[in-house]
Amino acid sequence: MFHQGAVSCWIDSGMPESANVKSIDAVKRFHAAVVQFQEEARLCVSSLEMQLLRILGWLERDRPGFWKREIELCYREMGEARVRLHQCRMRKYADYKPTCFEEKKDLEKAKCDLEFAQRQIPVVKYWNVNAQHEANEYHGRASQLTQMLERDVPQLLALLHHAVDRLEAYGDLQVPETQAGQISFKAADDPECGADALPDGETVAPTPDPDPDDADADTSDGKK
Repeated sequence: MFHQGAVSCWIDSGMPESANVKSIDAVKRFHAAVVQFQEEARLCVSSLEMQLLRILGWLERDRPGFWKREIELCYREMGEARVRLHQCRMRKYADYKPTCFEEKKDLEKAKCDLEFAQRQIPVVKYWNVNAQHEANEYHGRASQLTQMLERDVPQLLALLHHAVDRLEAYGDLQVPETQAGQISFKAADDPECGADALPDGETVAPTPDPDPDDADADTSDGKK
């Protein structure tokens, strides 16, 4: 992963005056890797943001309403259990008095369910406050990554794209000069190569060998 400080420092310092670049394809591959990193990092940030919003909404709206409905349901069940217990106690057959064991058990269960549901209200508030705090902490840290993805990385991509264009333009200018230099060297070393390089119908006139008599005459004139 790219470090924000390193990217910002490299961008702020600008392009170096000279660089030993041996492969333009390597620069292009690095450019593609930066683009891929930017896309994947954006997807990760968006996914985390959606999960965080879903959790906060679950704690802030869903759970409080759920436990309030559960409390109302427990009150209703507890009332019904009391009615059944009262009806059971009213049933008497001569000297027989029913124990109403099941009705008492249902009433105790309704009371326990009510107490549990009531305890969840402050628990939900506690975790909602803590989740909000952690969300604020996350947004503070994630903003640095978002800033790098939306400001520093595009600047880096622009510099890399500009560098590739400059390097390709420089390469296009250097190739013809190199070819011309190779042709001139070959023509100087090999007359036939030079003749082949001329248009059809034109040949290079041979250079005449110096006449020994003329050289002697020049030498005698110089002595006089």
